Amino acid sequence: MLMRPDEYRVMFEIEDKHWWYRGLRALLQDLLKHYLPADSNSASILDVGCGTGANLKMLQAHGRAIGIDIAIEALNFCRVRGIPVDRAIMASATDLPFVNRWFDLAVSFDVICNIPDDVGTFEQVARVLKSGGYFIVQLPAYQWLWSMHDVAVGHQRRYSAREVRQKLAQAGFEIVRVMHTNALLLPIAIIQRLLRRRELANGDMIASDLQMDLPHWLNALLSAFYRAEMFLAARVDIPFGLSVIAIAKKK
Repeated sequence: MLMRPDEYRVMFEIEDKHWWYRGLRALLQDLLKHYLPADSNSASILDVGCGTGANLKMLQAHGRAIGIDIAIEALNFCRVRGIPVDRAIMASATDLPFVNRWFDLAVSFDVICNIPDDVGTFEQVARVLKSGGYFIVQLPAYQWLWSMHDVAVGHQRRYSAREVRQKLAQAGFEIVRVMHTNALLLPIAIIQRLLRRRELANGDMIASDLQMDLPHWLNALLSAFYRAEMFLAARVDIPFGLSVIAIAKKK
């Protein structure tokens, strides 16, 4: 299921400064130190579902990073960011247009949850990874937190940590780590999501959580909290949180 087209503009406009995106990139930077090859400048990196390109642009500094996305709206924003045409291409995650064992590392953030055949997509990622290559994937946690946000951004499902482990193993991966993020704000998120579920049931206009404007001071405060949590998450497997992140290794 595709994300609503208007959500791509929202993403593009906020992901450089929004606390959630900034924290996620901080975590990714930390994880790259551990899971990229020693000579990372020559590494081949795949961003599965690159969206409007903020993560992909950051990954360019760590190797030859290529992003794929099925939405022309997303790729157009990648062009605005200055990402070359051959580094952000239109393709489906269920049929990756790359030869076997090409990439050293693959990442995907809140994308494979939009695809009906998630196990098949995991298998595609495994196919294009070199033996011993790593896959860092983030997915939304807890199906009972389903809300208007999930509908707006095209989610098919939310996940438990055990489900992520099972599906990655089914696709041929060896599980290295499974952890949660956004634990500190989980109680607030639970209340917010349940209230927004009521809005969805009432037929109110569908919009993601990212549509909500935040005062600068609040965004700065949440950024500080979330970056601290991401520093911890890079080193400790947090057992609960709004998202689940897995690190898996191609056998």
